[in-house]
Order: sequence, then structure tokens, then C-alpha cells
Amino acid sequence: MDWNGIGTFALFIASGAVGLGVIALRGYKATLASKLEMARLRRVEDVPEQVAGQIRDLEDQIQRLTDRLDFTEKLLDSGREGAPADPRTVR
Repeated sequence: MDWNGIGTFALFIASGAVGLGVIALRGYKATLASKLEMARLRRVEDVPEQVAGQIRDLEDQIQRLTDRLDFTEKLLDSGREGAPADPRTVR
């Protein structure tokens, strides 16, 4: 049995697994940090009414923009369904 390339292959696989683990942990850390920040913001009761109103306004704007994006994506998808497969065929 030839063991010359096995060690290199094992090192490659192990380093890839470690790299993927680091990437996954960084993503989890960012998600956890944002959840903790949101919890901290919701817990604060000394927020002036003006700031709370601005936050509600921003949340409303984000919701409207999300609705517009969904509508635009649906429009684009419906346009693609009726379009020919190759745009060069339309003349």
C-alpha cells in the first residue's frame, strides 16, 4: 500500500474542516451578538419617547421596503416565465 499521499490528503481535509469550523463559529458569534444587542435595546426602559418613535418609524420603513422588494421580485419572476429562453431569438 502506498502511503506517500495519504498524509498530505489527511492534512488537507483536517485544515479544511478547521477552516469551515472557524467560519461557522464567526457566523454564530455575529448572530448571537446581534440577538444580544436587540435584547439589550428592548430591555432599556429609559429610552426617550422621541427615540422610541424614531425606532418605530424605521421599523415601519423597513417593513414597507421589504414589501416592495417582495413585490418587485414577484414581478421579475413573472416576467421571466413568459420570456423566451434565448433573448437573441426575439427580433
